[in-house]
Amino acid sequence: MVLTRAAAIAFASSAALAVVLASSVAVADGSDSDGDGVPDQLEDATQRTVAASVAGDQFSVSSHLGSGAVEDEFDLSYHAGTFSLWYTQSSGVDSSYELQVANLQAWQDRNGNGRMDPGEISRTTSLGSTAFANAQVATSNRTDADGGVVYSFVVRSNDGNVSLNVTLAQRFERIDDAILSPMEARLDLSMRQGLATSGENLALGFRMGTHETPRLEDHSWHEACSCFAADEHEINVTASGEGSPSTVFFSWSDRAAAGGTSIPVAFTGPSASNPYGLTLSYALETSAPSSTVVQRTTLGVRSAVYEIRRTTTPEVRGDLPLFAGTFAAVATLVGVTIVLASRRAKHREETGRKP
Repeated sequence: MVLTRAAAIAFASSAALAVVLASSVAVADGSDSDGDGVPDQLEDATQRTVAASVAGDQFSVSSHLGSGAVEDEFDLSYHAGTFSLWYTQSSGVDSSYELQVANLQAWQDRNGNGRMDPGEISRTTSLGSTAFANAQVATSNRTDADGGVVYSFVVRSNDGNVSLNVTLAQRFERIDDAILSPMEARLDLSMRQGLATSGENLALGFRMGTHETPRLEDHSWHEACSCFAADEHEINVTASGEGSPSTVFFSWSDRAAAGGTSIPVAFTGPSASNPYGLTLSYALETSAPSSTVVQRTTLGVRSAVYEIRRTTTPEVRGDLPLFAGTFAAVATLVGVTIVLASRRAKHREETGRKP
């Protein structure tokens, strides 16, 4: 097939336009600058504004996203062993709970079922304000590769047996094998295994206070819609009334680490009355008594604004360096095509052939 000069130019121009357009949307293909598995476009759309403060044995964090009719906020505070979580959204109702890290219990698995039952408790050590009053909160923050700020709060009980490590971020953050979303705070609890003598196991008790009825789920929000973590249980609290309902939750991993070894976590609760009791129990078996047990938990909210922005088509953004380089290459392609077409036309004229 023989191309005329005009057809050749049109072909080159069409190819040029296709290449330039492809380069201009290159950034819209799911780049992930910090390597956490979450596309930058989603992180940009859901990055929250965070303010944090610390004073003695307490800290507070306020996290905000959106404006006007599409806006939500959650506040997390801590004081002497008790956390308070509150969430509100535009045209919605507020939801909240208080969560106290209540006690540690040593127990013996007399019936061999791997969980703590009534009559198996050897002794109880109170936590809450008894263990954490006046225990200073240490804080730090850092900026991640994608520009988001990550906040850390650490507090040790007065006797040094239990540590609370809280992490909260403006954007998504990968921690170990899980991804922390900007709508929640990760709470890692470390317990000295030596609190249990030979043949004993450990259990960690919580008390949740709320005006609503908590609901136990056999999976967490992470598993249900985001795949940011696996093998979790959750207690959520939903407030409803005039306006949109609001939900806050407390979730925990079904596995803990005992001396670096993964062990199953059994639980009982929540109990029937407010404050609602929850107990996580650990069958230590042959784990070294000098090691620690680390339990991963999460305090979070189901953000209405996040869901809106997550399901919205991301804005297409151009990559200027790639665009400029492609444009230069395309200009060369067009120029070469025109020269070749001109030579072909001249040759035809000299030989007397029609185009």
